[in-house]
Amino acid sequence: MKYLFFILLFLISGPGIKAQNLPKTEISIIDKKLEDIRFNTKISDVEKEKDLYKLKSESEKIGYKWGILKSGRRIIEIYEKQNKNKEIIKLATELKKIDAGPQADRTIANIYRSNALALGYLGFDDASIRDFKTSITYAEKINNSNIKNYTLALVYEQMTIYFFNKRLENKRFKDSVINYHKKSLEAAKLIKDGDQEITTEKKYSLISFNYIRLGILYLEEADKPKNIQIAEKYLTKSLNIVNKYNLVEADKVLLLNQLSWLYLEKKDYQKTIEYAKMAWDLERQFPDPNNRVESFEFLATAYTEMGDTNNANMYMNKYSYLKDSIRIREKNNTDKAYNILLTDSIKTQEKKTYNQFILITGIVFMVAALALFSWRRQNRHFHEKYDTLVTKLSHKEGEIQTNANANVKNKETKITQLITDDISNSLLQKLEKFEKSEKYLRKDISIGWLAHHLDTNLKYLAEGIKIHRDNSFAEYINRLKINYIINKLYENPNYRKYKISYLAEECGYATPRVFLNAFKKETGITPSYFIKELQNEKVS
Repeated sequence: MKYLFFILLFLISGPGIKAQNLPKTEISIIDKKLEDIRFNTKISDVEKEKDLYKLKSESEKIGYKWGILKSGRRIIEIYEKQNKNKEIIKLATELKKIDAGPQADRTIANIYRSNALALGYLGFDDASIRDFKTSITYAEKINNSNIKNYTLALVYEQMTIYFFNKRLENKRFKDSVINYHKKSLEAAKLIKDGDQEITTEKKYSLISFNYIRLGILYLEEADKPKNIQIAEKYLTKSLNIVNKYNLVEADKVLLLNQLSWLYLEKKDYQKTIEYAKMAWDLERQFPDPNNRVESFEFLATAYTEMGDTNNANMYMNKYSYLKDSIRIREKNNTDKAYNILLTDSIKTQEKKTYNQFILITGIVFMVAALALFSWRRQNRHFHEKYDTLVTKLSHKEGEIQTNANANVKNKETKITQLITDDISNSLLQKLEKFEKSEKYLRKDISIGWLAHHLDTNLKYLAEGIKIHRDNSFAEYINRLKINYIINKLYENPNYRKYKISYLAEECGYATPRVFLNAFKKETGITPSYFIKELQNEKVS
């Protein structure tokens, strides 16, 4: 087994860099080809990647370290545009071991920066922050002040991913996110306009992006006083820069989506839809699924709030499908990146002792054990949700009708000048009658239809649902539909034999996916899990 491991290690280590006198002619040819590829706009990224790998191989054969770094760095730039994080980590892990002297400070800084960002995207926070700090060390050695400040501005902006990830654990890290965006802005503003290397477009694209990210931070907490105004201030600054400096269209997609979000928080749903559609149209020219999924989310939410069920369902389906695809891709990238990191760690540790390899193997088993524990805990959580749901059903507490007065205490404080007590009480009676009629199972139900059906004003209806049911219209209808199918499954064993598509159809959902999302949001478990547990109880 030990010898097998050493054979494997030899195979994966790859060829080393030959130590020999460097031939000047071959170096000149490699450098010229690298420059030609850099400025050639007629060939595709696929062709560039192929040519750059060829030049990297030629540089390795003659031991030309600077050539290896330059070709490798430009390959990473292509991978960044394609969001190929695992490929970035694999190549950067190799390039970081090469020392090409002070001339390579900028290139090494950018290799560490790109690797740190890729690690951050995949959740390897500790490894990410180490590489960001190393990148800053190299960036500060750069002699050219414009290049130095631009490189530092990039590092500071991208470094926020570490604090953003940590902010999910502790909100105090939000201040660090804001601080590093401001540090990035300070460094970017030190860049002099008109530089040939760091162009005006590069400078102001970075400044604009920082303003967008600051706007997003405040939109995420839009319920706090003045946060919407602060977010609008930053997004307006970004929009002014984009318009003034005529930045490339790809830079506008993210901004348009955030403006859509801004108007969603301001409850201006027509403008929300307008900006989201503009972003989606532009995204088609510069495809990025992360931008597209944002557009779908804002469109689905805006149409839901407007009571347009057909458009809301259509965009929610697009959002759900694309979001699932992104999650699967991210999971695959994370798994492969972990293998890359683990392989590199094994190589390093094997040079010291074989026992350290055993330690790494133990860590792998520990990760597997933790994964198993996490799965069991999640399964236990699902079962607790199931038990709670069945207990309610067995006591007939699951029906929404019995909660008619659940918010009586809040009702008195929520009633606005829009609805008098008499109107509110009348509307409550109409809602109770509607809930017993099962007309909420219609596929085409909308707030407009229900207002007409109950012979009431649309605004009164929306306010009444908030008062008496403590929900928006969409949440209220979803709760009725899911409550209906839950009771059917619990009381009628025949329903447990039906396919999910039939159950979705039965309770008025346009697609099984929308039904699945609504069921899990309402109950905390999937319909398949609920049916399986009901059947298990019957067997036992």
